[in-house]
Amino acid sequence: MPNKLLAKSVAQKINDKLPGEDIAAQIPDFSAAYTLQDEVASILQKNYGGIAGYKIAWNNVAQIAELSPNAPATGHIFYDQVHQSGVQFPTDRFEQLVVEPEIIAVIGQDITGPEQTPESVLPLITAYHAGFEIMDRRGSPQALQIHPPSIVANNIFNNGLVIGKDHEATADFSTIETVVYWDGKEILRKTDAAPQHPALAVATVANILAKRGKKLRAGDKVLCGTHMPPFGVEKGTLRVTMGALGSAEFSYG
Repeated sequence: MPNKLLAKSVAQKINDKLPGEDIAAQIPDFSAAYTLQDEVASILQKNYGGIAGYKIAWNNVAQIAELSPNAPATGHIFYDQVHQSGVQFPTDRFEQLVVEPEIIAVIGQDITGPEQTPESVLPLITAYHAGFEIMDRRGSPQALQIHPPSIVANNIFNNGLVIGKDHEATADFSTIETVVYWDGKEILRKTDAAPQHPALAVATVANILAKRGKKLRAGDKVLCGTHMPPFGVEKGTLRVTMGALGSAEFSYG
């Protein structure tokens, strides 16, 4: 299937919350995966208000070692899928909701060009918030979910984020305690749970984008990596607290 037709098919399935296709034969490597992801994003952004930022994936030490040199990876976030803390999602909002608690960095100035470092991007980040990444795996086949290039081509299943109202401009992230509650029951309590310093996550995203002729723009939000393994949610209220970074919560169903 020609790339544009395949992109249209992938985007349509994302838009309609239908299971993704097994496209491994057509997307053999990460170069092809990002080319397709960008095509898919160009279609989806027309439905979801434009691009609001990016997510990072596979950025803990074990994942980087396993998938090197293709990890970490990035995906797009769209404006209409950026939600404030307290949002209530209806039962039909997702086909297969998967959640990750994460630090969300907000970019204050454009970050342009390759070879960014945590030190170079740190002054360009205006705030850090507690939040959740929202994903919808849409009941996609296992063949898709275990093939990294296919996952990247499907925008890494991102379906937006929930961002807390409180934030910090700077913080000692090694002392941040992440606590996650599901319907009031504590399911995570861990200090220094982030997979890497958020400034390193932002620099990594900027460098991956630069290779594709893109950049982080002022106002963009960057999901900086999950603090625990992703988990499915059929209904309930999720809340995360991150000390000085504040809290965020949402309800589903």
